[in-house]
Amino acid sequence: MINRLTKTIVFLIVAIALAYPGQTTCGYCNKKLDGRYMIFKNKSYHQACYQEHVQVRCDHCKKKIDGQYSVYDDKNYHADCYEKHVQIRCDHCGNTISDAYNIEDDKKYHKACYVNNILDKCDACLSPIEGRYNKDYWGNMYHQEHNNEFPSCDNCNRLICERITQGGYTINKKRNICSLCYPKIVKNQNQINDLAKDVKRVLSGIGIDDIPLDIPISLVNSMDELEHISTIRLGNVRGYTHYNVKTLNGKKITEEYHIYVLSNLHELAFRAVLAHEFLHVYLFQNEYDLRSDLREGFCNLGSQMIYKQDSSILSKYLLDSMYESDDPDYGKGFIKMNSMLEKKGWNRLLNDLVKL
Repeated sequence: MINRLTKTIVFLIVAIALAYPGQTTCGYCNKKLDGRYMIFKNKSYHQACYQEHVQVRCDHCKKKIDGQYSVYDDKNYHADCYEKHVQIRCDHCGNTISDAYNIEDDKKYHKACYVNNILDKCDACLSPIEGRYNKDYWGNMYHQEHNNEFPSCDNCNRLICERITQGGYTINKKRNICSLCYPKIVKNQNQINDLAKDVKRVLSGIGIDDIPLDIPISLVNSMDELEHISTIRLGNVRGYTHYNVKTLNGKKITEEYHIYVLSNLHELAFRAVLAHEFLHVYLFQNEYDLRSDLREGFCNLGSQMIYKQDSSILSKYLLDSMYESDDPDYGKGFIKMNSMLEKKGWNRLLNDLVKL
């Protein structure tokens, strides 16, 4: 908030005149003036009446005022009393304020003090933030125009710049990974095997322990490639499970699975995607043909399990993103299935899938 100091400087003008007997009366006591008298604001006074009852006094020191004085909030002050004891001072530098000033949290600041020392600073360029700005999940604040200047990380959505993420990397000219996430990205088969074992262990804890051991898991470099492989709408899930089954006389002869996951995901996000896809395998194994919102919502329960086992800010961000999604399948379907899970627990939910 910007306020403007309103102070008036007044010059005390008093005239001394000579009156003849009966010419005029005193503006204070109404008695006749005789001889020398004082004129103030177009009224005449005996010298004694003026000095005792009319002459302007300082509202700070209570002494008489002669000459220039200041008026502030309808009170009168000697110039020195006003400056030392009354005039507004900046709550940052302590010096007096003589012009427009800023108010924040009931404190007053020179405009320069406010801009340079009180206003939040942009975490991207360090300049004061005076207009529109963004604040990310990690608390970083930056001018809105930086969204057009810097890319966002595919994993954590932080603005990729030197001051926020120490820079980052471009993947296939389309995707961007910040330097904070890059050490944890998944890009080789050894990582995939270890993470797959970990995810299967988590699912085994809720009674899903028959996920095939030999399912191939391949990395793809872009969402375009992933969507080209898939046969369903992927929404915001960065994986796809291809299922092929051969039957004879209505009975399964062979089942084949192949899981595709977007490359260069943070290992936490990769594990969550893999848990989602393993639950698709579970649905295929048991021939549960759920409606799309229930199917994807159920599989997202696997992702939720992974995130809830991790205490990092990234896990909280990714989990909140799931809760806040308005996607009819991956968002609203997930909320619906999570509500069922909270009421039933895992055992009953798994047993009731056949009824959905």
